[in-house]
Amino acid sequence: MNPSDAFVFNQPPAPLTPAQRDAASGVEPATLGHVLSEGFTGTEVRCMVGDHRSVVGPVVTCRADGDDNAIVHYAVSQLRPGDFLVVQRTGDTRPACFGGGLALAAHLAGCAGVLVLGPVTDLAELRELGMPVWATGLTALTSKRRYREGDYCVPVSMGDFVIEPGMVAVGDENGVVFVARHAFQQLAAEALEMQQRQAARRTKIANGALLGEVNGTLEAFAKIRGNPAVVGEHA
Repeated sequence: MNPSDAFVFNQPPAPLTPAQRDAASGVEPATLGHVLSEGFTGTEVRCMVGDHRSVVGPVVTCRADGDDNAIVHYAVSQLRPGDFLVVQRTGDTRPACFGGGLALAAHLAGCAGVLVLGPVTDLAELRELGMPVWATGLTALTSKRRYREGDYCVPVSMGDFVIEPGMVAVGDENGVVFVARHAFQQLAAEALEMQQRQAARRTKIANGALLGEVNGTLEAFAKIRGNPAVVGEHA
């Protein structure tokens, strides 16, 4: 087999437009969690470095197999300012395919964030750089550049969800959500409106209002308790 047959190299997606970046400003992943039901990292993924501020970027992907992380080096070398890198692991996922050296290169390229669906290493260096990184855990066992196989800018899997290159990633310390680009601006607008309503509710609660009064829960349960026939509709 020709060694080149073991690799896939596609073109990276277009950067986000200024309008898409403006739409994303201030959107929180947890707010998108109120309007979407898929595309979220789960409890197996942890924010290793990052804070409460959201980061947004177009998704660039790669797939690294076992202890061969050569394709990750290639992907990091192709990063443009604002890109969000997602690394899927296949085969033996015990070794870390991403650490301090790759993080430095990604950070200097202007990478918005990195999600590794596997472990990472060099936590102190990652923290020092401050670039947001999500992963499943930590290990001192590292991958090597074996140039055996790998894919760049292909659809990758996060459980049953497929992450496509060019999707929009929105991440903070709570996790990352991936949204189709064509739907992102509308969803972002809805999320920002919801955040404004939530802020108004919090102000009322801080001034003494009951949570259930502000968000309609007490009214809904009053109807349920007063009309048993309605209970099934709210089950």
